[in-house]
Amino acid sequence: MSTGPEELRAKMAQIAGRYLERVIKEIVQLRTLIENAASGNLEVVREIEALTHRMHGSGAMLHFDEISGFAGELERMAAGFVASGTVDQPRMVETLGKLQTALDKAVAARTLNNAT
Repeated sequence: MSTGPEELRAKMAQIAGRYLERVIKEIVQLRTLIENAASGNLEVVREIEALTHRMHGSGAMLHFDEISGFAGELERMAAGFVASGTVDQPRMVETLGKLQTALDKAVAARTLNNAT
């Protein structure tokens, strides 16, 4: 039995919704990790890199380009910090703010689309 276009769109919308729900929770975790990165602990920075890697890839697949872009920026930033052994935590905080704004916009757009 084949799946029709409407069924596929509905399934993708469901997956996109679950992605946004996951990222809402993960951004709270990410905020804590970034606060803890001020200590220079590279294990924390590796966790940031892994978490943002997932956000980046999944966001790109689901066309959440702005979320994906800022998550990718944080991922690359974290990888660079691990490689150099130094952490610029204020720079991560700034990019996290941009990621939060992108997430807020995506959630608002989804809420608006679901209301119509």
